[in-house]
Amino acid sequence: MLNRFAEQLSHGLILLAAVVVLLLQGCSISQPKPQVADTAAPEEQPIPEALTAAYQQGLELLQDKKYDEALVHWQGLAEEYRQFPGCWSNLGIAQFNNQAYEDSVKSFDQALSIDSSFCPALKMKALAEREAGHFKKSEETYLSALQCAPGDADVHYNLGILYDLYMQDLAKALEHYQQAAALMSQTDETLAMWITDLERRNAEQMAGDDS
Repeated sequence: MLNRFAEQLSHGLILLAAVVVLLLQGCSISQPKPQVADTAAPEEQPIPEALTAAYQQGLELLQDKKYDEALVHWQGLAEEYRQFPGCWSNLGIAQFNNQAYEDSVKSFDQALSIDSSFCPALKMKALAEREAGHFKKSEETYLSALQCAPGDADVHYNLGILYDLYMQDLAKALEHYQQAAALMSQTDETLAMWITDLERRNAEQMAGDDS
């Protein structure tokens, strides 16, 4: 059980680590192929040339996993360019990877206050809430992320982990694992194993409740 917990936790964290906010108003790249979702800020403000260069530098720091440097870099950009949600989202990623989970949640909240339609910030916020121990809030944020992007397999995947490992709701965990598997373009053998295990455990639990 301990090995399974570590494996699922690792998978869930990798999903956030793979997210990099590309455009200043808020766009994301996720594996295996880049998926760009344009969520421009309402005022359609022009992007300063200095910010464009600094933004690219900050992305490289995150991609190279230089999280201490990235934290300082994005803190400066978020302070100077407060109106751009992408700065806050990347600050949240840097804070998350420095295990400053409460600060990470606040940064994602700030990004969403600027652009409430930025779906990736919701699922990243939910993961930060989970790591901060706010499981009920994480659940609520994941459910909001599903309303924002119902076809996002990553959200179902991570919500399944939340229900399975943190909230011990086997029925809901199984439901979201199954939905994640159905939305994936390729079979995830590890997820298929988890589903089989949960189907068995869920059946045993239900049988125990009926006895």
